[in-house]
Formats: sequence, C-alpha cells, structure tokens
Amino acid sequence: MSEDLREKNKKAAQKQQAASAKSDKKEEVTSQIYSADADDLHKKLSNKNAEYVFKLNKYLLENGFKEEEAKEIIDGLLPEMVENQIKGIPANQLYGPVTQKAQEIAHPVKKPKKTPFWGLWIDTALLFFALFGLLYGIVALTSKKADPNNQTGILTLIVLSLMWGALLTWFNDQMRLPKSQRPGWGKTIAYLVVGMVGMFLFLGAMAFVPTTINPTLNSVGYFVSAAIAYAIRFGFRKYMGIKERTFF
Repeated sequence: MSEDLREKNKKAAQKQQAASAKSDKKEEVTSQIYSADADDLHKKLSNKNAEYVFKLNKYLLENGFKEEEAKEIIDGLLPEMVENQIKGIPANQLYGPVTQKAQEIAHPVKKPKKTPFWGLWIDTALLFFALFGLLYGIVALTSKKADPNNQTGILTLIVLSLMWGALLTWFNDQMRLPKSQRPGWGKTIAYLVVGMVGMFLFLGAMAFVPTTINPTLNSVGYFVSAAIAYAIRFGFRKYMGIKERTFF
C-alpha cells in the first residue's frame, strides 16, 4: 500500500513539473511575441489574420489616418493578435468585424473619469448646506423667538453639512462597488448608526457654544446662503466633471 502511495505521489510530482514547464514555456513564448519586431510578427500571421490587417489598414486610411499612424496602430495590435492566433482565436473573433474595430480606433469611447472621494464629499456637503440652509431659513421665518439652544447657527450648518456629506459619500461608494466587494448590511448599518449618533452628539454640544462663535442668521440670510451654496455646487460639479448622482 505504501508503494502505491509513493507511485501516486511520484505521478503527481511529475504532473506538477510538466504543468510548471508548460507554464514557463507559455510565458517564454508570450515574452518573445511581445518583444518581436513588427515585421516578424506580420510574417507569423495566418491568412485570415493577414487579410484582417490588410482590410483594417485600408479602413483606417479611408477614415483620414496617415500611413504612419495606421501602421503604428496595427503594429501595436500584432502581438495580441499573434498570441491569440496561437490559441486558435482569429482577429475577427478577438476584435469583431474589421469595420467595428476601425470605428473603435477612429472614435474611441472615453472612459468616465472617476471623481475622488474628496470631490464627491465637497459636492455632497454643498448640497446638504443648501438643503439645511433652506430648512433653517424656514425655521427662522416661522419662529417668533430665537432658538435659545443656538443649534441653528452658521457653524452648526457648516459642520453638519460636512458630516452628512462624508457619511453619504462613503455610503454611496460602498453601494457602487460590485456585490462581492460590498461590506455586509450589518456592517454598513453599524457605520451609519455610529455616524448618526456622532451628529446628534454634535448637535447637543452646539447648545453650549456661544453665539459669538456660532452666530445665527435671519431667514433671508439662510435662504441666500443656501442659494450661494447650490450655485457653487453647480459650478464645482461642472469643473470637476462629476457625473455621479448624490442620491440613489
């Protein structure tokens, strides 16, 4: 029985060595292809792929590309084309019809630029500033007496907007991830609860801040502040090229 086990281990080791050698050989061939001269790669093309290259070159020239530009583009495709040719994948299967590939080259689709976290944070914070400013303005307009707790001052508005902006931006970032990379709902809710508790604690602490540091505005002042914040946000989104939505 021990002899059978040794024989199995030996065969497994040989199989592993063969797979490793095959992988090393594949990497070597790939390295040779990508370091080869374009003229040499042209010679390695199958008849179908050579015809594909000929037609692609023709389409590019007809679409206004210069001969040097078309050659440079096609030379850049040759390593990938030859590599897949070895695997039995022809160019028309790899790139699609010649006309389609030519259109992709002539009119490349630009990938949307991803906005950094800080940009989305400022964008969302400005939106909340406008919303809270509108709300504070309504409260000031409908209240006959000033708020003795001083929780609706301009400093409260700024910090609260920043806190909400950070929390919602983080949440949106998590929701935009692939499902396999998203944190569990339990963890997400826990973070949101912690953030909400932090905001309520902040609001409670603001009751002890003097009006000299956290001055309140009248209704007109809050409405004007809200309008200015929204206008700044509009310009900021345009400047940063932000396409993401704040709310899902």
